[in-house]
Amino acid sequence: MDWTGLLGPSRPLPVQVRPVGGESTGSFVRRLGRANGLNLSSFLDRVGQGEASQDPEQVEKYPQYTEMKVNAAGRTYLSVLSGMDVGLLQWALPSLADDLLLPGTGPAVWQWPWEAEGGHLVPWCPSCGHRRQVGERVWLMSADSWRVCGRHLRWTDDSRSTDPEAVSVAALAECVTAHRDRLRLQRRFKSAGEELFADACQVMYQWWTYAPDTLVWVQRAWTAGLEARSARAVPLVVFPEAVGLAWLMLRFEQAGQRTPQDRARWLALVQHQADVWDIDFSAGKNALLQWLERHSRPAAAAIPTAAGRRQPVLAERHNRIAARTGSLQQRSCMPAV
Repeated sequence: MDWTGLLGPSRPLPVQVRPVGGESTGSFVRRLGRANGLNLSSFLDRVGQGEASQDPEQVEKYPQYTEMKVNAAGRTYLSVLSGMDVGLLQWALPSLADDLLLPGTGPAVWQWPWEAEGGHLVPWCPSCGHRRQVGERVWLMSADSWRVCGRHLRWTDDSRSTDPEAVSVAALAECVTAHRDRLRLQRRFKSAGEELFADACQVMYQWWTYAPDTLVWVQRAWTAGLEARSARAVPLVVFPEAVGLAWLMLRFEQAGQRTPQDRARWLALVQHQADVWDIDFSAGKNALLQWLERHSRPAAAAIPTAAGRRQPVLAERHNRIAARTGSLQQRSCMPAV
C-alpha cells in the first residue's frame, strides 16, 4: 500500500502553479501534478484515499467531465502541496468552500461524482490563458453552462467539444452588444435583473424549440461555426433576444400593473419587438403567456438601496418558484426546456 495519502504531505511540491480564479479543483490539481511530472492518478495518491479508474488515461479525462470533491483533511493536503493558505485556495477554487466539502472529520478522502455538483465545467477562454502564459486547458466552475469573455470576445460552454473549443463572437456584433447590456442590467438591478434574464433565457429556449429554423438564428449559428440545430448553438443564437426580452420583462415588473389590459399591451409590445428581431411571435406566445401567469401578482414593495434607489422585487409566484442562487435554470420561474 502507498501510505502517502494516509500520512499526508509534509511540504509543497517543487514546482508551484497559481490557480485561475473560479477554476475547478480537478483542473487545478491536474495542472499542479503535470507541472511536477505527475499524472493525475499519481497525484491523487498524495491527497487521500478514493476510488478511480485503473486506467490512468481515463483518470486524466476526469477534470473535463466532473469535479473533484474532497473533505476537510483533503483540502488541507491540497493546501500543503500547493504551498497556498487554505483561505486563499478556497477563494480561488469555489468547490473548496466549506459547504461543498465531503462530510466527515476523518482521514483525507476524495471523490469524482458522476456529474459535477454546484455548477458547470466551462473551459477558460484560451486567449486569457495565453495572456497569463497558461499553456494547457483550464476548466472553470460556472453557475451557467456557458460564459462570455468580453475581453477577447470568446464564448465557451460545457459541451466538451473542441470543434471549436471557443466560439468567436467578434463577427456577431449583436451578441457583443447583448453581453454589455446584460452586464448593465445586472449592475443596475442586481439579483432582479439576473433573474429576469434567467426567465428570458428559458422563454427564448422554448421559442427556439418551436421555430429552430428562424433565419436570424440559423445565420447566427453559421457565423459562429456551429450547427444551426445543435443544442450547443441554442444559448448563443438566442442570446441577443434573451437580453432584449429581459429588459422588456423589467419594464413590465416596474409598471406594477397586472390587469388583462396591461398584459395585453405588454404582449403587443413584445410582438412589435419580435417583428423588429425578425422572429415569429406566435412560436413564443405560449411561453410568454406562461411567464405572465407566473408574474400575475406584483410583490409587496421594492427594496431600497444605499444610494436611495429602490431595487425591484419580482412577482410573488416567481419568488416562490425561483432560487436566489444557482444556474440560470434554477433562478428562473420558468420550466426547463
